[in-house]
Amino acid sequence: MITESENGDTSKWYSKIGGQLTEGGLSGDTEIMTVRGPVAVSKLSQNDLVYALDPTTQIIKTKPVTAIQTVSGESEVIEIDTKRSNLRVAAKQRIPFQTKDISTPRIETAENLREWQYFKFVKEWNRVPRKRVEQFDITRFLDDYEICATAEVHGHTFRASLPDGCEPQWNNSHTGYCFTPTVFEQYQSEIEATADTALIRGGPNQRGRPYLFDGDDFIAFIGWFVTEGSVYWPPDKNTAQVQIAQEIDSHRRSIATLLERMNLDFHSNERRYEMGSEVFGRLLVSLCGEKSANKRLPEFVWNLARDQLELLLEVLLSGDGNDRRTYYTASERLASDVLRLALELGYKPRYTRRRGVWQIYIREVFDGVQPKEHMSRKTTTENLYRLTVADYSVVMAGRNGKFQWVGVSNVS
Repeated sequence: MITESENGDTSKWYSKIGGQLTEGGLSGDTEIMTVRGPVAVSKLSQNDLVYALDPTTQIIKTKPVTAIQTVSGESEVIEIDTKRSNLRVAAKQRIPFQTKDISTPRIETAENLREWQYFKFVKEWNRVPRKRVEQFDITRFLDDYEICATAEVHGHTFRASLPDGCEPQWNNSHTGYCFTPTVFEQYQSEIEATADTALIRGGPNQRGRPYLFDGDDFIAFIGWFVTEGSVYWPPDKNTAQVQIAQEIDSHRRSIATLLERMNLDFHSNERRYEMGSEVFGRLLVSLCGEKSANKRLPEFVWNLARDQLELLLEVLLSGDGNDRRTYYTASERLASDVLRLALELGYKPRYTRRRGVWQIYIREVFDGVQPKEHMSRKTTTENLYRLTVADYSVVMAGRNGKFQWVGVSNVS
């Protein structure tokens, strides 16, 4: 049995880019965390983007799979099965690990780790820092809208202050001057500098509403819509009903305060908040999906700063989570996004699926392995898969909804 004091070379990281690194392999039912969520290694394709870890800097990035090798025939595999991990890998598969006394990650083959008394999977990493989004402009997500601007000055004075080419589509005394998306995108700063108010709407006879929002407020709004919202299109009306369901008093107060800060005139009853808006209906459906079964997180989420990702996660948990930080959803796409969000924030993805509902566990738990109890060796004839990934040598992999950092077979 190998003890802590007998550890080998601590520099056994993959140092040769493009060289063969291991004879290892992963069982076909092993899932890899990708930008699409968990994907079985047997179903991965070249150029799929996976989450990969640089074990030296402990930075994660998305990297493309550059090759997949299928290994058939009889082979020796090691199974690791704990409350927090489930892997079936080739005996020569390399696995990064830590110990109680040495936190620096090291690398060892699965068969050699069986000889240790105790080890831990790597459990700390960071994403590349992003800048905070201080303000969201929803016109960036829309193609069809009007911006209606009003000013206290006389109409001729207002028009004269705009540059040549900045022509309104039409105007009247009530709504002011209305601009098409093309004109507004070109002259936005000039229009906003001249107007006292500027509001967005879907077209004539629709109510104008704000289009600029504080960054944190808009992220929280998206979070509440994803977890509790829906869009309904009445057949007899040229509008959409945007709804956010909520009955818990503390959450209702949070939502009400948020909507007030955003200057969005939602109506409420004891069960939900509701606003009629064709523009916001289209916006939210395009960003997040329409019903609970097809909800997703917007693509802009993955470029947010860490504290804004944390804000989004906490809102999601407030809506569809419990006190133990388990998140529930019927949407496979949203489940994949929340697992990805957890990984971005330093939580190892873990999930179960019961009766069509995904349960995602977002909390830190014990990651230790006692090889004598948790590891076994067997012979199998199942296919194993060797991954080659660009630049980085470790991916997030697991079976039965339990993920850990595991080495790849090659780096390109």
